Amino acid sequence: MGARGHTQSTVRFEGRLDVTPPIADGQLALVPARRGVVALLAEGDRPIVLLTAADMRSRVRNRLCNPDEQERRKVPDLHVITRAIVWTEAPGHFEADWAYLEIARRLWPKTYPSLLACKPPWFVRVDPKEKFPHFARTREPLTAGGTCLGPFESARSADAFIETLQDAFDLCRQVQCLRRSPHAQPCAYAQIGKCLSPCDGSIPLEAYRKVVAEAAGFALGRREAFRAALAGRMKQAAGELKFERAAALKARLARLDDLDKPEYAHVAPLEEFRFLLLSPGENFHRVKVFASCRGAVRACGTLEYPPRPRPLASVLKKVSSLQGETPGDDGAGPWRMALVCRMLQAGRAAQGAAARWTDDWTPQRLGEWIEQSAATLGLRAPKPRGRAAAGKAKTEPPSPSP
Repeated sequence: MGARGHTQSTVRFEGRLDVTPPIADGQLALVPARRGVVALLAEGDRPIVLLTAADMRSRVRNRLCNPDEQERRKVPDLHVITRAIVWTEAPGHFEADWAYLEIARRLWPKTYPSLLACKPPWFVRVDPKEKFPHFARTREPLTAGGTCLGPFESARSADAFIETLQDAFDLCRQVQCLRRSPHAQPCAYAQIGKCLSPCDGSIPLEAYRKVVAEAAGFALGRREAFRAALAGRMKQAAGELKFERAAALKARLARLDDLDKPEYAHVAPLEEFRFLLLSPGENFHRVKVFASCRGAVRACGTLEYPPRPRPLASVLKKVSSLQGETPGDDGAGPWRMALVCRMLQAGRAAQGAAARWTDDWTPQRLGEWIEQSAATLGLRAPKPRGRAAAGKAKTEPPSPSP
């Protein structure tokens, strides 16, 4: 039984153990005592349960060989119906989570999202060309259309980002009111001069769209020109002794600084959701490299540590090929993006490493990044053997006499 992953990457079960009830502990000796994904199958290879585990053998033993514990926890007695155990090893947390996702969506294509521990990340979406343009958060950036920015750590973070733009550009905050433009009544924000008021026609919708486009450009990173223009208007107002107007412009400038907060460090256009991820290999001398491009994830190879130039170049070639593809929409893209976002969070940084991918990455840069991440990943160079070890011993100076 296997499960084919997205964009040519394959995640499948690597091992199988057929069992006969009653299942004794000795039958489980072939299940690796390593991190990975394991499934219990019933008659006809019908899936019963899919699990991730730091120790697959121990996890299976707990589910199958302890009927009293199962009774206490009110869980099904699986050892009666289990006929096979299948598994795939995944040494790193990211690899295990990714393998679980890809296998789960193949086993249960309609219900797999309910089995996942994390939710798709939030993005902020806007399309200035729409009839009634506005900023809104979404968890479906791949199909939302328009311009999408993210990821955000939470819905609250995405809402705060939108509110900052609304305050700085005096945008409409009530979409329902905006949709009645130009025949709606001015809102409370318009009455205090904090909304351009397209709702009642104070500003034509075409002109309002240009302001929304300007706000979108600022959010995308085109910030210096607008900041300079706003500062110029503030100084001009102060020079004309329009101090109230100057104070309002100064407040808008200060509000824009909120978009530079650390919580928005990874916020970028959806097209730039491209990351490299490092995950532990099978031992302390290997590291696995994965690439993510929007809703796609690919395993790009395993490198011996310390890495050598040729294998590094080979890995980058696979990364580049993924970045050049247009990922198909199989519905699982947001969930894959969620796994990447978990790696970007501080708590998960201890379980691997993630860095945004750009086209200027070189084998040397990749090698340097792996060196910088060696301690986090627990990497160490293998000890020299044979002639190499003997040669090293000859070149070392003798220890001084006590």
